[in-house]
Amino acid sequence: MKIQEVVDRILSYHPSIGDRLTCDSFKCGHPEDECTGIVTTCCCSVQVIREAIKLGANLIIVHEPVFYMHMDPTDWLENDPVYTEKRALLDDHRIAVFRDHDHIHSHRPDGIRYGVMKELGWEQYMVFDPQLVGTKSDIHVKLPKTTVRELALEIKEKMGLNGVRVIGNLDAEVEYVAFAGHITGDREQKATQLLMRDDVDVLIPAEVIDWTALNYARDAAMLGKNKAILNVGHINSEELGMKYAAKWIAELVEGQVPVTFVKSADLYSFV
Repeated sequence: MKIQEVVDRILSYHPSIGDRLTCDSFKCGHPEDECTGIVTTCCCSVQVIREAIKLGANLIIVHEPVFYMHMDPTDWLENDPVYTEKRALLDDHRIAVFRDHDHIHSHRPDGIRYGVMKELGWEQYMVFDPQLVGTKSDIHVKLPKTTVRELALEIKEKMGLNGVRVIGNLDAEVEYVAFAGHITGDREQKATQLLMRDDVDVLIPAEVIDWTALNYARDAAMLGKNKAILNVGHINSEELGMKYAAKWIAELVEGQVPVTFVKSADLYSFV
């Protein structure tokens, strides 16, 4: 099976996004090559590339940018040693990298978020909420009652994190959890309003600005409200979605090519 055929099957699996401008494209490689193996990951780090080489895989399906900007332009990196060495590692081993971002997010519920639910074992707790459908927060769950501390420890273990930054009372009892996208720009108020809802106790965001929903959560906790934020970071919040993707991609290629999820690993260390 050619690399291009693998990608064609993935794109056929997703809903159409029409002719809108998309970041979903090959970032390097030779689509006409026979595919020797597929790696799925959220962030194509140097370590992920090295693991793909060990596995003998020449196709990486990645969710986030490869070269540090959303659309992956590389002209501004031309003389940078980090870029040139990373690109050489890919080129020398004829590894193709295809980004699956806009297409996987086009599912309803969102394909990444749904994959995270499946890998967390939370799919049976999903609550359909028409107010959230079509947004980066369209995954909303009602869990068995737990505490913020217990929830943070569960997230830490299942996401394979080095730590979780928590805002709120660790001993507060909670059950409703919503995922949010980027709490920046015009989404600042929307994210805070999401946490204000009676049926949202905990928010798990991607990017954050401290004075927005995070500060609201802190004030709420200081006033005795059961509101909290688990700040795990963008890549960590979506990584399990690409772990789940390895399973449906394996079905698409019908066993003709090995498919392996490679964790891009927690960006953060704690001192």
